[in-house]
Amino acid sequence: LPTGEVYVAPRTEVEERVAAIWRDVLGVERVGVHDSFFDLGGHSIRAVALVGALREAGYDASVRDVFAYRSVGELTEVLVGRDAPAAQAETRVAPFDLISAADRAKLPAGAVDAYPLSRVQAGMVVEMLADTETHAYHNVTSFRIRDEQPFSGAELRQAIAATVARHEVLRTSIDLATYAVPMQVVHGSAEMPFGVRELRGLDEVAVEAALREFTARERATLFDLGRAPLLRLYAHVVDDKTWWLTVTECHPIIEGWSHHSLLMELLDTYRALRQGRTPEPVELPDLRYADFIAAELRSLASTEDREFWHGMVAGRAKFTLPEGWGAASGSPRTVYRTAVPFHDLEDNLRALASAARASLKSVLLAAHLKVLSQLTDAESFFTGVVLHGRPEVAGADRVYGMYLNTLPIGFDRGAGSWRRLVADVFARETEMWRHRQYPMPAIQQDLGDGDRLLDTMFIYLDFDQVDRDLVDYLASIDDSPTEFPLAVSVRVGHVGLAVDTRVVAPEHAERLAAMYRAVLAAMAADVDGDARATCLPPEERALVLAPAVLPDVPVTARVHELFEAQVVRSPGAVAVVAGGVELSYGEVNERANRVA
Repeated sequence: LPTGEVYVAPRTEVEERVAAIWRDVLGVERVGVHDSFFDLGGHSIRAVALVGALREAGYDASVRDVFAYRSVGELTEVLVGRDAPAAQAETRVAPFDLISAADRAKLPAGAVDAYPLSRVQAGMVVEMLADTETHAYHNVTSFRIRDEQPFSGAELRQAIAATVARHEVLRTSIDLATYAVPMQVVHGSAEMPFGVRELRGLDEVAVEAALREFTARERATLFDLGRAPLLRLYAHVVDDKTWWLTVTECHPIIEGWSHHSLLMELLDTYRALRQGRTPEPVELPDLRYADFIAAELRSLASTEDREFWHGMVAGRAKFTLPEGWGAASGSPRTVYRTAVPFHDLEDNLRALASAARASLKSVLLAAHLKVLSQLTDAESFFTGVVLHGRPEVAGADRVYGMYLNTLPIGFDRGAGSWRRLVADVFARETEMWRHRQYPMPAIQQDLGDGDRLLDTMFIYLDFDQVDRDLVDYLASIDDSPTEFPLAVSVRVGHVGLAVDTRVVAPEHAERLAAMYRAVLAAMAADVDGDARATCLPPEERALVLAPAVLPDVPVTARVHELFEAQVVRSPGAVAVVAGGVELSYGEVNERANRVA
């Protein structure tokens, strides 16, 4: 609990029912009347699960309510007296409802549903296919698994087959050309590509080298989009207690929360089979990914959503990275990664979140925006932040798919303290939430004028469903490039930076990393510290404040004398260009003499 607060048990029957739902969703033993949802480990996907459970219990709640009324006491007070929500089943999409009869007639045999790609999905596919150097959004991640029994490929293969049968997204293919719109087709069955190789006898360095070599090969081999599933799995056996699982994914069909839920579902099923137990049944809700697509289509038709995002961008400058920070002209595109640990600051940063009545995510996002504000002189600007568009219904956190949407968030200077800055950022996130299903490609199409609106993105990742005793998560090897010149991701106590070296060279990426650390340290030091001050690491501040170093070559002539010497050497050479006007050295000298 935040300093100064004590546990207060639920006081009414309704508070007890609501607190019981909180305990179940958040996986905690005790929830007091005044405990903050975020202090208890809540985040946006848990908020979706919480709202779904509250609605099933007959309460008319929304994620915005959870954000605005962050304790059981506050939330219960606003929920009492509201009418019960409408039946969720009324909003479900039946198979084939989102496509025309003509498109349905073209579907292959065995298709059990089809619906359009989301705008973001389609954009990711284009980026993946267009950039032959990096294949953005063709991701490869390897997880180190600690096991109590020797590895068995047969049981893992059985677990994979059971998981593929459960989830539509694992039986989905993509077709860009056959139908009236880019389409995703759900097949009745699909077989996951799966292989096993032995790495026994290798030391840790050799194992990592082998995995990185495998990752490079996987990254170079794209999927046949027309053939489901658009994932591949590979097991690498190190010894009887350790093996690695590599997941190669076509990111347009699945995002991080789904990816990590899939990881745990596979491992839980596999371990049950390996131990001779019957796996626990996995009950899926009647919600499907098609319902998310339907929600996006409704948002695209919403004038309110469209005007909200136009208002976010209008009157604000696009944030651009500093000129001249990229590698030498003509250098190939490479991705450079660095990370800023903040474990030692985390307790104080969480205290700041509590003081601002916000989330830790908002603290880290505020730090990100503060760093960007030190790289531009714009009083107000916008940059990208990743939100998810999962419907606010029960079970939405358990339906796999690609729900992410990188949207513009506006930043306006003026907050006098870190507490105020974090509160303002959280308020803006809350304001954005109800419009989050309006896709960024539509905003780009409306307002981009041929130029990318977003060059930077921020994402906060909290995959708390991962069993860290089973999965050595910090040892994971991840290669997941995007098209953004600067992509900032926060997870497990680190701010990670991935930069396109053509725009941000490695040495400047490290300067940025040091700046993030300086901002976070200032935020952790004093919740009411000056958020308007410039936060620079010591070496950067010393560079800025160092006295000028004069050249070793002695000065023997004044500037106008050097110019006149150039006039004598080449009077016809171009000296000045302004618009469509060019003046030679001779002409400039003549005009200067006339003025003199």
